[in-house]
Amino acid sequence: MNDSQPIFQQIIDRIESDIITGVYQTDGLIISTTQISKVYSVNPTTAVRAIGKMTDSGTLYKKRGIGMCVAEGAREKITARRKDAFLNQTIDALLTEAKTLGISVKELIRAIKIKEGANNHD
Repeated sequence: MNDSQPIFQQIIDRIESDIITGVYQTDGLIISTTQISKVYSVNPTTAVRAIGKMTDSGTLYKKRGIGMCVAEGAREKITARRKDAFLNQTIDALLTEAKTLGISVKELIRAIKIKEGANNHD
């Protein structure tokens, strides 16, 4: 956990990442709020808040007597939202910082291609 954003949001982000990467499958159970509070050393109320937000957004649903499960289409919904945020926020911030530092778009593209090549050879 870090101080850059609220703890409940960090928990949401981690669970969403696990949904995207397939750790949690559609209709599959996720980690319980009790387990979340122990694993991340957070107040149980914080864990409940994170799960509540995910339920409100339609990412999770409650299976009566069993626990919280991944909703149908959750992976696609999360991915679409994150892609939108990346394309509309992260890239804007990248371009703004590059401009401030005098880095051209051409240089950025070259750097991205170099990083991509380096990461593909691992």
